[in-house]
Amino acid sequence: MKSISRYLLYIAVAAVAAGCHHEHDHDHDHDHGHDHGHEHAHEAEAPEHKHEHPGIIELHDHAAERFGVRLDTLRPGNFNTVVRASGTVTQASGERGTVSAPTAGIVRFAPGISAGSEVGKGAAIAYIDGTSVSGGDSNAAAKARLQAAEAELKRVEALAAERLATQGELIAARAELESARAAYSPAASSGRATAPLAGVVTSLLVDPGAFVAVGQPIATIGKGGGTVLRVDLPSRYFAEAPTFTDLVADFPAGGSLRISATGGRRLGSAPAGSPESTGAYIPVYFTAPAASVAAGTPFTAYLIGADRTGVLSVPRTALSEQQGRFFIYRFVKPEHFEKLPVDVLSTDGERAEIAGLPEGTVYVADGVTAVRLAETSAVAPQGHTHNH
Repeated sequence: MKSISRYLLYIAVAAVAAGCHHEHDHDHDHDHGHDHGHEHAHEAEAPEHKHEHPGIIELHDHAAERFGVRLDTLRPGNFNTVVRASGTVTQASGERGTVSAPTAGIVRFAPGISAGSEVGKGAAIAYIDGTSVSGGDSNAAAKARLQAAEAELKRVEALAAERLATQGELIAARAELESARAAYSPAASSGRATAPLAGVVTSLLVDPGAFVAVGQPIATIGKGGGTVLRVDLPSRYFAEAPTFTDLVADFPAGGSLRISATGGRRLGSAPAGSPESTGAYIPVYFTAPAASVAAGTPFTAYLIGADRTGVLSVPRTALSEQQGRFFIYRFVKPEHFEKLPVDVLSTDGERAEIAGLPEGTVYVADGVTAVRLAETSAVAPQGHTHNH
């Protein structure tokens, strides 16, 4: 789609340029009449009119307005210290839960449960039928054992009160009851698997009708409204880690996210030498409550630190990258621009600190693609002509 859009933009810019040149040629023909006999003499008397100047790019005002060309002036301003790093989207601690089978058996999901369903804490996710398990329902057997142990203890306690049972028999009966209680699970008896927290069913880990073992995960629940982003900060910046209070995340599929704009904040960083830290990187965590990004998504991170003043910076939309170098387009005069190289010193994901241009330079801040296409267009302005 990008290549098609660029092609259409190219055609439009070329058409506007061609129309402008045609208008000039038509007026020029009327100004000089149709004297075929003096064609060569006329050309000798009047030098050919040239529109092209080395390094100057011509773009008609109508085309510039149509394709959103916007100018700005380079002025010093505030800019934050920025460190580029890599990051990964993760779930917040305690924001994800697993639904496990309370007993062995055949799983049947509750009505309306599927990936994407919203559920409350304690809601039924699935029911496990243990009656069809080979060898019988183990939990039913455990329940029967518990009932027998309770009855046996009552019997032994009554005999012991009349001194007809020994102390050892009483101790053994009590131990059997505790063992039976440990083996029996009331939740397993119902076969009801419930949600450990309120949220959204993010995945079903087994198919309906499948056999599951006791404790086997059958679904995952994610709590909505929050995402945690982990940034692997190079360890050489460890001393500066507390100063990075904001983050811009650029995602490979396009789009960016600024943590402060979502109402998020920095959570903290893992101490050096902790299990999460490596010799080369220290993880720094940010929360983005209003973000909606899939867990596991990688991104390019721009950690934003201490504020600096008097910095010359331009929006990233003003930069044109060509063969590994960066350029901006300087406004020379109406409909005329000049491409100039710049050095990009740092970027916060939205603006770039640059060097190589003086303060007060008027440049193209938006619509750079239109100017670049005008620069590379094969439609050149026509010279003096006498075609009839």
